[in-house]
Amino acid sequence: MTANLRCPVCQTDLLLNVTIPQSQVAPGPFPHPQPAPPMPPLPDNRMYQGTYPPPPHRGIQPAATLPPGRPAARSTGFLPPAPPLARPRRRREARPPRRLSPQGTLLALGVLLLLAAGVTFLAVNWDSLSVSIQASIMATLAALALAGSVPASRKNLAGTAEALALLGGGLLIVDLFGARELGLVSDATISETRYAALSFAIVASINLLMTRIAPSVKTFGLTAVIAGQLPLTLFLVNHVSIAVYLLGLVVQVVVTVLWTNTSTRLLKITGGICGAFFLSIVLFVGTFRVLLGLLAAHSSSWADFADELFDGPITAFGPVLATAAVVCLATVAGTVLSRKTALSASLPPNTIEYICSASGAFVIAVLLPQIPVVDRWSATAAATGLGLAVILRPRRTGLLTFVLRIAAVIVASVNLVVCAGLADLQQLGLISAIIAGLAMLAAWRKHVTLTAATWIAGFGAQLAILFGTADGLLSTWTGGVALAVVGAILVGFACVSIGKPHESALLLTALSAVIVAELVILAVSPATGTGVVLTIAAAPLVAYGMQPRRRDALLVAGTVLVIANTAFVLGAGAATLEWFTLPPAVVMLAIGLLRWRDQPSWVYLGPGLLLGLVPSALVANSNHDFLRSTFVVAAAVAVMVIGTRFSLQAPFVIGATVLAKIGLWQFLEVAPLIPRWITLGAAGAILLAVGATYERRLQNAKQAARWISALH
Repeated sequence: MTANLRCPVCQTDLLLNVTIPQSQVAPGPFPHPQPAPPMPPLPDNRMYQGTYPPPPHRGIQPAATLPPGRPAARSTGFLPPAPPLARPRRRREARPPRRLSPQGTLLALGVLLLLAAGVTFLAVNWDSLSVSIQASIMATLAALALAGSVPASRKNLAGTAEALALLGGGLLIVDLFGARELGLVSDATISETRYAALSFAIVASINLLMTRIAPSVKTFGLTAVIAGQLPLTLFLVNHVSIAVYLLGLVVQVVVTVLWTNTSTRLLKITGGICGAFFLSIVLFVGTFRVLLGLLAAHSSSWADFADELFDGPITAFGPVLATAAVVCLATVAGTVLSRKTALSASLPPNTIEYICSASGAFVIAVLLPQIPVVDRWSATAAATGLGLAVILRPRRTGLLTFVLRIAAVIVASVNLVVCAGLADLQQLGLISAIIAGLAMLAAWRKHVTLTAATWIAGFGAQLAILFGTADGLLSTWTGGVALAVVGAILVGFACVSIGKPHESALLLTALSAVIVAELVILAVSPATGTGVVLTIAAAPLVAYGMQPRRRDALLVAGTVLVIANTAFVLGAGAATLEWFTLPPAVVMLAIGLLRWRDQPSWVYLGPGLLLGLVPSALVANSNHDFLRSTFVVAAAVAVMVIGTRFSLQAPFVIGATVLAKIGLWQFLEVAPLIPRWITLGAAGAILLAVGATYERRLQNAKQAARWISALH
């Protein structure tokens, strides 16, 4: 039986052949299904697996939402052509750790045993064979080992060739130095260091020749590079000056790096390591030599130590300059050659350049104080020039910018340490002033914030004045006044910086300057000097308090002016009371009128009027002091008139009280001179008048009290 079925998932026609026994067929006609419509072909002859119609593909836009210029897919009801799949990234398989093969183990053990045999041969058979015969035997064995590595390398026996090359080189070194130890070459013929240099030169030359014959053997190249570093090093030691010796090492480093750069990667790495090692020796030894010259020039103990370590005059400027020049040349060579070695790729970017720049800057910073005549002035000038170069440079990134920053920091730091160690107060003052100026310039160039520049400039200016005063360049009076002027200038800048982040920094540095100025001036003039310093500081503070949002500063300004006035009076030795009361009263009245004019008159006028009138009114108690009494009465009358005119309670009450006090006191002074009957009569008349008009007077008194209470 054949049945046409349709897949419920993909709606595909299925052809099913089933054989059913006749006894199991149900009676009646068997319904034959209708044939399914043919399916359209898939685009691009691709097969589709899944539901039909297919769901929208992830990441594919419908035709209506495609960007302009992109053709829409055919309207077939199927997926559009799929974009090409990205090629999967191939994961790198981890390399298995290298292990020493059995062949390598055997070869290494064989080389070690043969070298031990050679050493034993030279040590044991010295009495049975002559030294020349022993040396010849060892040389023959070394030549055979070296020669045997050539056919081994050509037959691709790399391990055997490397072992034979290593054995030949070891036997050659044992032969050369063994012959020296056994007396074949005496000390009278050649010195020990020069013989060692000659021996390593022979080893390097032979291995260099073997690299031409068997270039695939790596041991020859490595031995030639490593052994080639020693001949010049050993030949020049104790025979030339330190500058010439270091110059020879620099030339050797340059030749090594340039030669190995044209060879294999292994030799590049070896040459880079050797160059870095010897260049580090040049930098360390040269820097130590220049630094030792500076220390020996100012310390006898360091001078004795330097004389034992180096030959010749340690403090002479010529050798120091030559050594510094060689070190600078080494830093330049290291900077240039760093890009030609394989070591630079394994280090962070520009690491070698930074190290060389720091070394060169340190050597220059140590050299400059040793220059005759100009000494530390030249170091300060160099640090200033580098600082200006960093600040004024348009680009704030890049290698040159960082090099300049490193050089500026190192030169300035070394100069500061040297000046501090030598107690050069004049130079320290100059450095402080330069730092203050550079801080303001850096803030203008947006290198630092105004807040940081304010702190640095403010304290830098104060330190410059203090160092100048301590050095005797400025007198104590001049130093104190200069510090007060610095504080006043800072307060003046605060007046135009209201609400800005650096306002508090300006005020705090100004406060510090005024306090330091007061401490300085106390040593020479405790009274008058204090008045001068506080007056200078209070003048801009009044202007600062005139700002609407900083009215409270007027209280501080008034207090400072009162203290300054008191100091002036004490310094002048004045004994008149008004010198102590009238100027502070004027200050308090001015502050009250400027700050609290919207408050009651007792707040902004009361303190000043009380301080100005009450002490003088209390003192004015004698007929001999008629001038004071006259002025006090005049001032009290004027104050009462002003209070009445402008409806001010404090002036009216204070003026009336002062007049009442003076009048009562004058009456008490003349009362003993009045006859008693007049006193009794006057008292009786007053009582009769008050009693007759009691009700009216009481009403007048209440009206007067209400009028006074209504005043502001």
